[in-house]
Amino acid sequence: MKTIDRAAPSGEGLQQLVQGSGATGTYANLIRVNIPLATTSTSNAATNWINPETGTVMAKAFVVITVAGTGTFDVGRSSDGTGSSNGMIDGGTLALGVQERSGTAGTAGDSTEWLCFGPGGTGTNNSIVMVHSDGIVSTAAGKLVVFYTLI
Repeated sequence: MKTIDRAAPSGEGLQQLVQGSGATGTYANLIRVNIPLATTSTSNAATNWINPETGTVMAKAFVVITVAGTGTFDVGRSSDGTGSSNGMIDGGTLALGVQERSGTAGTAGDSTEWLCFGPGGTGTNNSIVMVHSDGIVSTAAGKLVVFYTLI
């Protein structure tokens, strides 16, 4: 990403890219959030993202493993960052790399789709949760990466 400087487009052009500028088809910024992998996430979603916005967002998630573990993980939509769900990634492995799906494309676990999440504080389908089976002494390290945009 580049910092705006004198070589950037004119102020008039930039105004059309700013959310709330009043332009038809206003551009909505894509926001990225990195959540460190909780090494104790064996039964409840210690690794989670709750929609911080007051409105509905579209989001998708990736899991980045930087130090391998021995278990599996699930990622899905839930309420208030609690519980477990496997609607986005079902049975991913704690192997090194970036994971966005598990199994065959188009089956359960395909997180290449963007999903809608309600506003934070509603208590219903407003979060992405991740749990893993690596145990409380997990050696795995990494992060849950969430991209979202207001709709």
